[in-house]
Amino acid sequence: MTWIPLRHWMPRLLGMALLAACHDAAPARNAAELPAQRSITAGTLDSLPSLAVSDGHLVCLADGQSPCPISFATANWLHAGRFATWETNRQVQIWSPNRLNPQTVGEVGSGDGQYRLVVSVAASGDGFVVIDAASNRVLRYDGTGRFQSGVPTLPSSIAHAAGFAGDVPILQLIRPTAPDSPAVFEVRELDGPGDTLGRTVLRLPLAWLRVHDGRPTATLPLFPMLPAYAIAGDSDIVWSVGDVFAVRRQSPNGTLRWNLTSDVPGPAVTADEIAQARTQAASERDPAAKARFDSSAAATGKFHSAITGLLIAAGGGVLVVGAQVPARDSIDFYSLSTTGQPEGRFTLPRRSRVLLFDGDSLLVQRPGANMQQELRWLVLKRP
Repeated sequence: MTWIPLRHWMPRLLGMALLAACHDAAPARNAAELPAQRSITAGTLDSLPSLAVSDGHLVCLADGQSPCPISFATANWLHAGRFATWETNRQVQIWSPNRLNPQTVGEVGSGDGQYRLVVSVAASGDGFVVIDAASNRVLRYDGTGRFQSGVPTLPSSIAHAAGFAGDVPILQLIRPTAPDSPAVFEVRELDGPGDTLGRTVLRLPLAWLRVHDGRPTATLPLFPMLPAYAIAGDSDIVWSVGDVFAVRRQSPNGTLRWNLTSDVPGPAVTADEIAQARTQAASERDPAAKARFDSSAAATGKFHSAITGLLIAAGGGVLVVGAQVPARDSIDFYSLSTTGQPEGRFTLPRRSRVLLFDGDSLLVQRPGANMQQELRWLVLKRP
């Protein structure tokens, strides 16, 4: 997470939370069950058991022969163990258990039923639905990947981003509440891809961000603190503000399922990190870059985010993505039980991007043989 000039923040904010993932179904819930309330200290967090991570099934290797993602892939669960992957200017791929090669959906291009900038993919009946930010359309395909129909949707922007978490259509909004007031971050669960209202399941202030007409109007900090969330199969939301190691799960109407609290912040922002970012800013040709950087540095808080991502498994377990700081080439991950109990931790290189979580395994995209990108399942084992 190096310093990014203001003009580059729109795609960063647009894509930050459309990676939430869920599965086909959720376990049955006891209606009389009381919400679990837990608190954790820094010492307890550091002393969690270390989970062993080993290589599992190799899904594919981008060797020029295999139909494998070659750059920045995104994934979403479908049905019956299948999942979709997509990346810019490449065909959507549907991966199935015990099948070597993926099924493809649609075609890349600018024609009717084609796409170039996919932001989300989901199962829909016997087929698939794709949201394309290039054409601003929701595209429907049958089970063979053949185009069926398309409808317009609002353009994706910092203020409005539609997507799917598993089967659940979601709308992420970043919008002002009043002139010169902090923006709010909203997540809405929709009735379908064409719905633009839905029901709000998360609403949080972003004290560091002010927007107007979908664009930032004030200086952004060097390391903004962004909320993280994931949607479960029963439409529950698991979320964190991100400033401290705290996570909660609640129903769409706000009923608390469990709550994990702490006062453990992320790592401190260091003088060396500020200096490194200043050097990057100084290399820009824009004469106003230095002034923008100085303003951003002044707006930067003392700590990095403690939590930068959340993923949820079909059984309800949660994977917490820890802090991402420039000085470290690895990221800490934490496993939570179905009731929010911290159970273990492990570390992965920053180059290993976690796409999906399945309780005792996770799908990653990472450099493999000869630095070619690979998709591989990793297996987690408890001591």
